[in-house]
Amino acid sequence: MKFIKNNTDCTKIVDTVFPVLSMANEDKSEDKVNATIGSLCDENGQLVALDSYYSYFKQLDNRVFAKYSEAIKGNRNYVDAVLKHVLEDKVNLYKSCVATSGGTGAVSLTIKDILEEGDTLLLPEVAWGSYKLMAKEYHLNTTTYDIYNLNDLLDKIKLLAARQSRVLVIINSPCHNPCGQSYSEEEFDKIIETMNNADVPCVLLNDIAYIDYSYNLKDSRNYMRSFNNANSNVLIIIAFSISKSMTSYGQRCGAAIILSSNEKDCEFVTDIFEKTCRSTWSNINNAAMENFADIINNHCDEFLKEKEYYINLLKERSSLLIKEAHDVDLPVYHYDEGFFVTLKIDDNSQRDIIHEKLIENHIYTVKVNRGIRIAVCSVPTNKIRGLARRIKNIYISLEL
Repeated sequence: MKFIKNNTDCTKIVDTVFPVLSMANEDKSEDKVNATIGSLCDENGQLVALDSYYSYFKQLDNRVFAKYSEAIKGNRNYVDAVLKHVLEDKVNLYKSCVATSGGTGAVSLTIKDILEEGDTLLLPEVAWGSYKLMAKEYHLNTTTYDIYNLNDLLDKIKLLAARQSRVLVIINSPCHNPCGQSYSEEEFDKIIETMNNADVPCVLLNDIAYIDYSYNLKDSRNYMRSFNNANSNVLIIIAFSISKSMTSYGQRCGAAIILSSNEKDCEFVTDIFEKTCRSTWSNINNAAMENFADIINNHCDEFLKEKEYYINLLKERSSLLIKEAHDVDLPVYHYDEGFFVTLKIDDNSQRDIIHEKLIENHIYTVKVNRGIRIAVCSVPTNKIRGLARRIKNIYISLEL
């Protein structure tokens, strides 16, 4: 196209969520199951908007909504609240924070500024599809690792370190999207050790979009103690999203938290990120930042108590689906916690056939690499009950 630069990827975006969501919304069948959208819904199928967040949001002065933020990298009280909420007292490294357009903004910012064009980004084999989309936008290659085989991840880090001047690996844990897997502190110890010993600088991008719905919330940050072992060869960036934490999906507010054992490295990366922010979205939703800081500093107990109900609801839904899947021998990926349970389908052409058949039977899901994602976060419990049997019957009808 003559109006677009030559090295642009002109392939049309293939969205795996919203077209299926549209079909689900148009389906009026009583046995419809809409398991597409990754947003928290209540037992009536209605989007959850936490009272402990929005009741205070509505009390903000109109001028708070209207004004620009005080700095490109975020309001000072927001930055402090993010560091307090995310890290608790677990991390002793130098730290800084840059406000971003949701967790997506933090991921995109990191991928854009860390790797050179033509480098390879290391991703989970089964993962959120936008990681690869971002890599293409920045003219990067991708390779994957098996999230259930730690040695595969460690070997891939070493392999990339031998081939390029810098390594960037994305680890979506805890509450991996879409499998619901979480790495242990001991596993993170080994990841950091491998990066420490690499011959080139290594960057760990820890996507924690769903951390505030961890089933063991009290200990959900304990793995971050492993980061304290990072030497000057390692930079850690945590991608945080208030979209999931505060059920504020449309406000597009998040943060990139930069951690390093070297103060100058931490400051330098922060400055680069701030400049990239200025050239893309400029600054972040001021009211969202102000409200988040207020909740964390003044109303956190209220927020945690309300959120606990929905964590228990997620436990109930996911446990029911996994138990019934096992009962009928329906293969699913190992699940620890989180918003999604994913059917395990090694052959993507077979996955496509199953996905279409599910739609024919009023079951709406999302295709991922080597699987089909079921959003237990948005499906009422009464719709979860019996779902595994319905899906298994479809497998049988297809002679799979």
